[in-house]
Amino acid sequence: MTRPQGLTLRSRVLIGLGAIAAIAVAIALVVTIVTHSFLVNQLDERLASSSGPVASRSEPRLAGDGDNADEVDEASRPSDVLRGAVDSSGRFFIFYAPNLADADDSYPSLDGVTLPTSGSLYVTVPASEGDGEYRVLAKATSFGTDITAISLDSVEATTRRLVLIEGLGLVAILAGLAVVGWWVISLGIAPMRRMVDASKQIADGDLDVRLEGAGRGSESAELASSLNTMVDTLTDAIDERRRSEERLREFVADASHELRTPLTTVLGYAELYRRGALARDEDVADAWTRTEAEAGRMRRLVEDMLELARYDAEPQLSPIRLDVSRVCEEVVRDATAAREGVVFALDAPGPVTIEGDPDRLRQAIINVVTNAAVHGGEHVTVRVREDDGTALVEVVDDGPGMAPEVAERATERFVRGDHSRARATGGSGLGLAITAAIVAVHGGTLAVESIEGDGTTVRISLPAAAAEVAASGAE
Repeated sequence: MTRPQGLTLRSRVLIGLGAIAAIAVAIALVVTIVTHSFLVNQLDERLASSSGPVASRSEPRLAGDGDNADEVDEASRPSDVLRGAVDSSGRFFIFYAPNLADADDSYPSLDGVTLPTSGSLYVTVPASEGDGEYRVLAKATSFGTDITAISLDSVEATTRRLVLIEGLGLVAILAGLAVVGWWVISLGIAPMRRMVDASKQIADGDLDVRLEGAGRGSESAELASSLNTMVDTLTDAIDERRRSEERLREFVADASHELRTPLTTVLGYAELYRRGALARDEDVADAWTRTEAEAGRMRRLVEDMLELARYDAEPQLSPIRLDVSRVCEEVVRDATAAREGVVFALDAPGPVTIEGDPDRLRQAIINVVTNAAVHGGEHVTVRVREDDGTALVEVVDDGPGMAPEVAERATERFVRGDHSRARATGGSGLGLAITAAIVAVHGGTLAVESIEGDGTTVRISLPAAAAEVAASGAE
C-alpha cells in the first residue's frame, strides 16, 4: 500500500497563513455583527423609554402633510425621537418629529408592515425619503397603534466607521502575513529547497556541489555547514581511498618489477646450466655467483617488505631511555669506517634523551645515513639537538638533490630518486619507507627537504623524554 504524499513545508506555511487570515476576517465579521446588534439594542431601549402617553399643545399632523408641519409642538426640547400613531383606518399621525439641526422631513414608512393588535413590536423600516432607515416601536392601543421611531443613521454611520477601521486593520494584518510568509519562505523554505536539490546532485555523484543556507546564524546555515563538512570529509575519504588504491597498484607493480629482474636472472642461469651452455668451470662459477647475488637481492627485498608489513600491523618494541646523540655517534663512526670517499660529521652539542627501541632507532638512522652516502655528495652531516621538547635528528648531504615531486613522495614504498632503476645506484626504494614506519611507531615524524643541485635534508622528529627527578635522600 502506497503511503499518501505529504504536504510540502511551503504548502503548510501558506495554508497556515491563509487560515490565520480567514480567522481574522471571521473575527472582524463577528465583531461588526455583534457591535451593530448592540447599537440596535441600545436604540430599542431608548424607544422603550421614550414611548408612552403624548401630551401636546397642538393638533397632530398627518404623515406626509407638509403644510401642517408648523402645527407640531416646536417648543419641546431637542430630540431625535419621532412620536406618532396609526388610527384604525391606517392613517399615520405624527405628534412629535425630530427637531435636531440635521433632522429632515422624512419619517418611517410603514407600508407593508403588519402592526400588532396587542402588545408591542420592534421593527426596522425604510425612511419615507432617501436611503435611510428607522427603528420603530409599535404598541397596540385602544384607538390604534402608538408609534415611536428613531433614525438608524447614527448606527449605520458607526457601523460603517467600524467596518472601515476593521478593513484597514485586515489590510495591515494581511500585508503583515504576506511579509511573514515571504520572509519564512525566502529565508527558511527556499534555502531548504536548494539544499534538497544540491543533496540530490551529491547523491548522484557530484561531490563538487556545496549546500548554501539562508545566512550566518540561521538553522539552515548551520545545517548547510554541517552537511558541507560531511561532504568534505566524505570527499577526502574517497580521495584518500583512491590514492591508497593507486599506491597499492603502484606498490604491486613496483614489487613485481623488483622481483622480476632477479628471478629472470636466476632462471636464465639455471636454463643455461641445464642445457650445458656453461661448459667451462669459470663460467659455472660466475653463473652461481650471479645467481647467489640475485637470490640475496630477492631475500633482502622480501625481508624489507615483511618488515614493513610488521610495522603496518602491530610492531613489537622494547623502549628504554637512551641518548640519541650516542646512537648517532655510533652510526657516524661505523659509516666512516665502511664508506671511503665520503666525509661524515656529527654535530651534537649535548645529550638528547628519548624513550625508544635502540635497535629500531639505530636501524632508522643507519638507513638515512646510508641513503645520504650512496645518493648524496661527498659530505654528510648528522645534527642532533632538542627543541621545545622535541628531539631532532637531521641528516644533511651536499648531493644533487631531488625534484620537489620526488622529495614529497620520498617516504613512500618503492619510490627512488633515480627513475632509471639502475641497481648500481641504489636499492629497491624501501629504506626511507621503513625509516618512516619506525619513526611513526615511536610517535615521531620524518620529513624530506630537497632542492635539485643543492643537497637533501632528512629530518627525524621524536618526542624527547621528560627529565628524571633526582631521588630524595641521595648521598
